[in-house]
Amino acid sequence: MSSPNVDGTPEISFLISNKGKRLLVINGFVYQQNKSTAKVNYWVCEEKLCNAGVHFTSNDLFLKYTQNAHTHLPKPERLVIRKMMTKVKTRVDRETTAIGQIYTEELVKANLSRTALAIAPTAREANHGLNVLRRRTTPVLPTSVDFNIPSRYQKTTDGERYLLADRIQPGGEKVEKRLIIFSTDEQLRLLFTSPHIMMDGTFDSCPPYFEQVFSIHGIKNKQSFVCVFAVLCGRSTVIYKELISVLHQHARRLDLQFRPTNITTDFEPALIKTVADEFPNAHHIGCYFHYTKSVYRQIQQLGLVTVYHDDEDARSSARKLMALPLIPLNQIERGFREISNNAPDSIRQLIDYFNRYWMTKVKWALWNVSDVDVRTNNIVEGWNHRFNRLVAKYHPNVWHFFDCLRKEEVVVRQKILKMMTGAKKNINRKDIIFQQRVDSLASDFNQNKINLGDYLQGLSVLIGAKGIRSASLIHRETNIPLSTIYHNIDKLKESGSLKHRGENGRPRPLGGKEKKAIGQYIRNNNEITLNEIKENSSKMHQKSVSTSTISRHLHEYGYKYVLPQSTHMLTSDEK
Repeated sequence: MSSPNVDGTPEISFLISNKGKRLLVINGFVYQQNKSTAKVNYWVCEEKLCNAGVHFTSNDLFLKYTQNAHTHLPKPERLVIRKMMTKVKTRVDRETTAIGQIYTEELVKANLSRTALAIAPTAREANHGLNVLRRRTTPVLPTSVDFNIPSRYQKTTDGERYLLADRIQPGGEKVEKRLIIFSTDEQLRLLFTSPHIMMDGTFDSCPPYFEQVFSIHGIKNKQSFVCVFAVLCGRSTVIYKELISVLHQHARRLDLQFRPTNITTDFEPALIKTVADEFPNAHHIGCYFHYTKSVYRQIQQLGLVTVYHDDEDARSSARKLMALPLIPLNQIERGFREISNNAPDSIRQLIDYFNRYWMTKVKWALWNVSDVDVRTNNIVEGWNHRFNRLVAKYHPNVWHFFDCLRKEEVVVRQKILKMMTGAKKNINRKDIIFQQRVDSLASDFNQNKINLGDYLQGLSVLIGAKGIRSASLIHRETNIPLSTIYHNIDKLKESGSLKHRGENGRPRPLGGKEKKAIGQYIRNNNEITLNEIKENSSKMHQKSVSTSTISRHLHEYGYKYVLPQSTHMLTSDEK
């Protein structure tokens, strides 16, 4: 039998019962609320044959113990398990993460003793009750775009308004189109006062029945901030204009104007028209990364990949096309003529495509980036990649998606606060060097130290060096055809994260032996599997393939969903 401890104020905590009610914990004993008055809450021991009790104020302040002592000993293992289950239930209630994943994560964090681990329920045993809790707190998944947004998703995690607009376009008796926009007033103020904005869409993280997640970012103090999230049912000019119209309305509400000086987007026709109509005085910049990616995609579609990889003259001419946006706008026509006249016949189809599309159908000013500091919207692409990792699902259900948006808002809020307190973004040294070299070439050209052909040649080497330097090293050391190297590097990227599991079952980065084995498999023109690496690394690590070369490809250039399918020209902006 245990006596009540009447010395001082006890340390208290609370648990959640299976029925969702609070339980009081004092000195290892668990109490449930018996009754309450306006000023006092009466708690009794949860054991049915024990009459021990305690009194608290309505504000959970300790008053006193009752005179009855506990008739049993505390059960520390059971209490630890219940504390763990309370954390699990809280997360199941607040998150949309898979229940099994939540349970496993909390079980690992709890670090239970052997006794507690033995009596703790398994994930399967706990699943039924947790599923009941999830169904009680999570709305039914919608079967179309016609659904109500619960109030919890309309607000930020600190209770501020987050849902900015919810526009429905009915089609007959059903809702066919819907526009949902999220942004706080703090994000809007930053957007409306940013001289440079970027817009882009992502599709992998888009919930069912919608077509894309569209984000608008403001550039301020050389930093990027995502300011608007929009879930769209299409990619038409009408939809984009409705989104911009909503933002203009809220700019007026905040006594501000939405008039950015520079706007960076990709080359989507509907978006180009929207920017031209809604922001006629803004400088519209087409993303340089999307431009180079489009040119290389044409190389693939025209069946010129092998020519590009193996023929140095063809590769140089193709890279000059990719470098064309970096020269002054008034030199574009001369520059293209220079490239066209000197290009080998093997890529004549590519030259014809470029003349037919980029020189004729797209305004040169849109893809020329010679006079801007930020040439790409890779900042946005990087955010898309990070947000996709946060969502961690292809086309997640809408509640999980909204939950991730609320989490992302916290990250943005912190980033804004850091900027306001003077935090600066670290600039990559490689980016600085790259820009200095571009500026140096431009200066030499303007001072007539080099002609236009040399200018283009220098730029093409500069932008190409990032992408093929490592491949060229392998080629020189092993005589492996460049096309074979690129093919296998693509296979490596498609396989996702290349991590090897050690004897303890935990993932670890590939070591030097594995990397050298990868080089040997490239030599043999085989597709690489981790099993092959594991089995053969010990006997192949003496081969003369540079470890640093392979490592650079794996860890610098192997990002899925961000880079082009081949490492043809990874500029510092792209990286």
